[in-house]
Amino acid sequence: MKAVFFDLFETLITEKTRSDFQARAPFHKRLGTTEERVSLWWSENEIAAMTGKFPNCLAGFTHLCTAVKSPLTKDEIVTAAEEHEAWKSKVLSCVEPQIFEMLRAVRARGLKVGIISNALPEEVLAWRFCPLQDLVDPVVFSCSVGVMKPDRAIFELACSRLCVQPSEAYFVGDGGYDELQGAASLGMRTIQAAWYQDRDVEWSCSSPLVCANSIRDLPKLLR
Repeated sequence: MKAVFFDLFETLITEKTRSDFQARAPFHKRLGTTEERVSLWWSENEIAAMTGKFPNCLAGFTHLCTAVKSPLTKDEIVTAAEEHEAWKSKVLSCVEPQIFEMLRAVRARGLKVGIISNALPEEVLAWRFCPLQDLVDPVVFSCSVGVMKPDRAIFELACSRLCVQPSEAYFVGDGGYDELQGAASLGMRTIQAAWYQDRDVEWSCSSPLVCANSIRDLPKLLR
């Protein structure tokens, strides 16, 4: 084995389970609309947003606000987009110390480290503030490459950028977007990261799903 690819959100960085991130008003209230309208827009536009249809946060917010009949003015939409970008920068700048320790332990085993993440333009922009940059090699964001997990193509691209075969790489993620199934279908060895979000994962592979229940467990599961 030569490399470990990680999912980013809810694997290396968490926004959903940090208590200090829970004080913000719900997204739909900040846009002056209903949760149902925002959810409907997301269900219809998620793939497009994750694969680069909207070049930046403002473009996405403008499309969303028009669709959900938000009362925000153009200037207020600009401000909302800027505030959202700033928030994402804050989220990506906050990494728990145990994550650094775990990544250093992985690299000490002689393994390359990469990231494969479904992401929006504002999250790609915020990556420049993330202190993980010095500990990972290639970072493949879905909206930058036009394909998202669980499509095999995004895993193939990441492996090619790190010059490894899928069979020589692990993929570690919480399991959202059927990412573990997608990686396994290509021959990657998968490990579910359950330290932030212990989600149920559909698993049809013949071998059992390996699970890391704590951050410190992960290096021990790598050969």
